[in-house]
Amino acid sequence: MRLAAAREVRMKKLKETALFLAGTCAAVVLLCAAVPAHSEVNVNINIGPPPIVVHEPELIVVPRTMVYFAPGVGAELYFYRGRWWSRHEGRWFRAKSYNGPWAVIGPRYVPAEIVRLPRDYRTVYVREQHVPYGQLKKHWKRRDDERRRRVGEWKEEKRERKMEQRERREEQKEHRGHGQGN
Repeated sequence: MRLAAAREVRMKKLKETALFLAGTCAAVVLLCAAVPAHSEVNVNINIGPPPIVVHEPELIVVPRTMVYFAPGVGAELYFYRGRWWSRHEGRWFRAKSYNGPWAVIGPRYVPAEIVRLPRDYRTVYVREQHVPYGQLKKHWKRRDDERRRRVGEWKEEKRERKMEQRERREEQKEHRGHGQGN
């Protein structure tokens, strides 16, 4: 009887251990299954800066803008307000000199006047005013001063028109006021 009781106790402990191990294994499986698997793909394509221009480029003025472009260069090369801009393989670059060093620029920072150039600007504006590189800064500065003067004149004209409108309104008020008293 003692042996049977001891065997029964051992069997009970064995069952408890088996249940504990089964429960632990099930918990581990559930925990591992509940965690989402993360995967990541990282693709880096090294797109280098635009080709380096070795010679000083001659530029053409795009009418009614402050944009210049270099027709004799095998890349899209622009000068705008003291900086050089270039688009190469879908990316925009900016530099202080026509031959770099170039920095990558996000599309939202590219001047609108450059982005809005027509697709065929090279053929449309090829007969416009050519500016040798040596005269570029002087030419650009003169055009920028003229643009600022026009803006200043426009602002002055706007102020004058506002003053005239105020004077007319005051005269109309006075005139109405005199007509009502009679």
